Amino acid sequence: MEDELGVVVGYEDSPSALEALRWGAAEASDRKLPLTVCHAWEWPYHEWPGELIPLELVRRPARRLVKSAAAWVMRRYPELPVNTLTDRGSPAALLVDLSKEAELIVVGTRGYGALGGIVAGSVSGHVIARAACPMIVVRGDAEARGTREVVVGFDGSRSSMAALGFAAGEAARLAAPLKALIADPGKDTRIQAEGLAWEELVLWRRRFHDLQTSVELADQPARQALLEAAWKARLLVIGARGLGEVRGLLLGSVSQAMVHQAPCPVAVVHEP
Repeated sequence: MEDELGVVVGYEDSPSALEALRWGAAEASDRKLPLTVCHAWEWPYHEWPGELIPLELVRRPARRLVKSAAAWVMRRYPELPVNTLTDRGSPAALLVDLSKEAELIVVGTRGYGALGGIVAGSVSGHVIARAACPMIVVRGDAEARGTREVVVGFDGSRSSMAALGFAAGEAARLAAPLKALIADPGKDTRIQAEGLAWEELVLWRRRFHDLQTSVELADQPARQALLEAAWKARLLVIGARGLGEVRGLLLGSVSQAMVHQAPCPVAVVHEP
């Protein structure tokens, strides 16, 4: 168990990272997985010839940071195995590498340290596009708005099918209703996707017996429909790729809108 990464949280000293840590710890506890708190640091000094600056000057604060985060988690989840990990280099490269063995990556939206702007800039795009496991970007304050439902963008593609499965598990974990949102201007495409969505939801209700499900057809473009739905969502789940308006969801304009503007946490799921 100690060798497993489980749920990985990219952490640094910021309120946003603390929210990611809070979400990641709950995920790990509910899934009965370890939690790994990681931090990537980069060499901030200019080295002159003949001058030696101890590596420990940077490495020690990074280790203190993740150990402090681990202690915060263990006070709230005494039974949860918590690992800490620090590494020199790019935060994006570290998270992508860890995603190969992790069950889930969780990050915040803003930061002050090496992970700063992980979602706002190129780092987020790099991680989201290349992550080998689902990734949750914790943004907004859905709990403060009293919102409960999990919303998943669905278009019938393999990626959206994977997103629907992930969303079903999250809805069951959060004891929240699950809504599959279908946004596509083509009537025939929407009807076909609706039938497929209901077929999949029936299967997931057999696994999660208390799961409440619904399907909603939206006439608006995907970006507008998903953003409107996000205001009533505790979590928005989207596939990394899709069909029609949703194609390239996390690599194009729709995905960027979700990551930058959604008022709730956003989960990105790649097809298996």
